[in-house]
Amino acid sequence: MPIAVPVGSPKIDKMDSLPITKVNNQVEETSKVLGAGGKELPAPYKSTGNEALDTLAFLHLLEQLKVQKRSGWIREGVKEAESISDHMCRMALMAMMIPQDPSRPLDIPRCVMMALVHDLAEAHVGDITPVEGVPAHVKHQLEEQAMDSFLNEMLGGEGNKDARERFRSLWDEYEARETPESKLVKDLDRVELALQAVEYERSQDIRTLSPFFVGSIPNLEHPVVQKWAETLMEERRQLWASRGREQEEQDGLGGAKVGDKTKKVNGV
Repeated sequence: MPIAVPVGSPKIDKMDSLPITKVNNQVEETSKVLGAGGKELPAPYKSTGNEALDTLAFLHLLEQLKVQKRSGWIREGVKEAESISDHMCRMALMAMMIPQDPSRPLDIPRCVMMALVHDLAEAHVGDITPVEGVPAHVKHQLEEQAMDSFLNEMLGGEGNKDARERFRSLWDEYEARETPESKLVKDLDRVELALQAVEYERSQDIRTLSPFFVGSIPNLEHPVVQKWAETLMEERRQLWASRGREQEEQDGLGGAKVGDKTKKVNGV
């Protein structure tokens, strides 16, 4: 099972490879740190003192984004599932498609970069999904610890100062979800998930992906992304209808519709 740190426990030290928990007022160190799928994680990287070698270690680490598959698809039995970097790449291209609206201007280049950085910590911890039972604050702590190792140990040299600050700023902004850019990128994260789910339903006839839509499309906020999603969900309805399973598709959604939660928050 993944680590479960009780609410109110001391926060994981950023550069400490072992999580700290408090049990019966005694501080204990657990012997294992678990990431996606309950996989034991290696200790975070420590600088060699050689900037060139540390930088190369980061470049090699990025391969993990290419080879690690997205956990949700693996769980549902998808064949040849997409990688983490596959997901981020399409998000970045989608960000470039958002038109500028003078009433709600966006820094589109920043959105593109944020899309490429938002899951960077998964190169170490993997793609931890909600169904694994890892509390949100523990997931965040593991990812923050990974980012600290990347930026302070791998990219800690003077020559990587700009990269370090750029990665940190983008990742922190996405996690805080307070700026229009970070909110858009989260919308792209959700709708890219829905796109991929429809594509797997079409190509592999996977029938268990309804929860992926229920957990994503009602939360979409940006009007352009909502429009994309509405068209996608109609395409999905037609796909299931062509296979004689339209009612099954509707039942799986449980009435979830694009932007539902956003509309309720805004009193619509």
